[in-house]
Amino acid sequence: MDGAFGLVWVLVLVLVVATVFAGMKTVPQGQVWTVERFGAFMRELHPGLNFLIPYIDRVGRKLNVQEQVSDIPEQSVITKDNATVAVDGVIYFRVMEAAKAAYQVTNLEGALSTLAMTNIRAVIGEMELDAALS
Repeated sequence: MDGAFGLVWVLVLVLVVATVFAGMKTVPQGQVWTVERFGAFMRELHPGLNFLIPYIDRVGRKLNVQEQVSDIPEQSVITKDNATVAVDGVIYFRVMEAAKAAYQVTNLEGALSTLAMTNIRAVIGEMELDAALS
C-alpha cells in the first residue's frame, strides 16, 4: 500500500512542477509575444521573464520588433509624360504595436510591400521622366 501511495505523491509532484513551468515564459530581447486566453487576445509579453495562467493562457504570435528590411520587387511605372520606368526599392520597418501587427493584418510584410509599391507608383506617376531619373 505504501508503494501506491508514494507513486501518487510522485505523480502529483510531477504535475505541480509541470504546471509551474507551463506558466513561466522567457521572451528573448527584440521580440514581443501576444497572449491569448481561449483564443482571444489578452495582452503582450515583453522581453524577460513573464507569467501566464497555465492551461488557460497561451502564447499567440511571436513578433520581431527589431528593425527589418524587405525588398520591393521591380515594377513598371508610367511617369507624367507617359514614359515607362522600371523601379524597385527596399523598405526598412519596425513593428511598434505588436497586437495590431499580429491581429489586424494577415501578412505584414506583404501588406507593407504592397503599400510601398503603391506609394512609389503615385509619387513617380506625378513626376516627369527627367525628375524621376534624378
